Amino acid sequence: MAVFDQDPQPQVLYDQTDSAGIEGAYADIMRGLYDKMDSLKRSPDDFRTWTDEDGYLTFYNALLDFAGDETKDRVQVLQQLGEFKFRAGSGPDEKKKLIEECFAEATDQEDPRIVATSRSRRLSQIWSPKTDTILDYIVSRPAQAGRVLSDRLNPTNTEPLQLVGHPFKDVRSTDLQPVADAKVIAFERGSEIHIIPGVSKTLTNWDADTASVGGVEQVSLFETLLLHELVELVSREENPDLPALYTHMIASSFERYLKADLLSVAVEDFFLEWPVRSEAEEAERYEEQLKMDMEEARAMFAEEDIPDTFDDDDDDELPVDSDGKVPVKKKKKIVKKKVVKKKVVKKVKKKKE
Repeated sequence: MAVFDQDPQPQVLYDQTDSAGIEGAYADIMRGLYDKMDSLKRSPDDFRTWTDEDGYLTFYNALLDFAGDETKDRVQVLQQLGEFKFRAGSGPDEKKKLIEECFAEATDQEDPRIVATSRSRRLSQIWSPKTDTILDYIVSRPAQAGRVLSDRLNPTNTEPLQLVGHPFKDVRSTDLQPVADAKVIAFERGSEIHIIPGVSKTLTNWDADTASVGGVEQVSLFETLLLHELVELVSREENPDLPALYTHMIASSFERYLKADLLSVAVEDFFLEWPVRSEAEEAERYEEQLKMDMEEARAMFAEEDIPDTFDDDDDDELPVDSDGKVPVKKKKKIVKKKVVKKKVVKKVKKKKE
């Protein structure tokens, strides 16, 4: 979160309470979400056939994914988000046994493909979400979830709601790496939804694959991301004391109603190539490459040493000094001429005698 807080150029992409903030591309997206959630309220079967069993199974899987491996951790979440409903007269041991059966490992006689369905069915027999909460609507009445979300998105709603983008244009990729490691693509804070807008391109490319995994075709993956954060925001407004992990489980249940697990897979794909290098990093990389190229060029054209096997008597090929002269060979020729002259003088004297 510190990386987002230090972002030098955050952008308010949408502001529900500002008349000037309901114009532009993101304003169109938010208005589109309002219309789609209003349609979900009116005709839920046009979006997806959804039974109580579907809802419990979806929430049960989210519970397993995020609440930890210990039964006590899962029970703590269930106590916060709903109520247990045991038969009158059930003692502590029987209650404990019924809860443990909801999270029991598969036996050899069970088909692994239906274990989660079987366990979530047992959970539905002893527990239910708190009545008239957003989780209750997601699990059992998606139309009511559409009503709550469309009311929150209604342009006439005077409650604050902002969409804040973090493009991180001039931020070094090394500073953004903690965000990539944590795979934080969006979060909500107060009445604000914060996102990295660059993810929209990746999600758009993935939209063509949604039909293969089921889900609601009327809603895109980017819209699903925004709705996930909106559900967290609404959950926190319902109960300000809810931990972020709990609101995330609720929102993940609605996300999976819309797109199964495709959004999480697509976000993983986004972080394979993000963060990108900043302009400063690209300039530094260019300078470093240029320096390396120049060093290689100097090495290639550097002056070579005279070989140890050089023949002094070879007149055909002589090494040339940096000034272009060949001093060694010239000195040798001059010495030979002087010796020849002395010998000729001695021979002439003998003939005269």
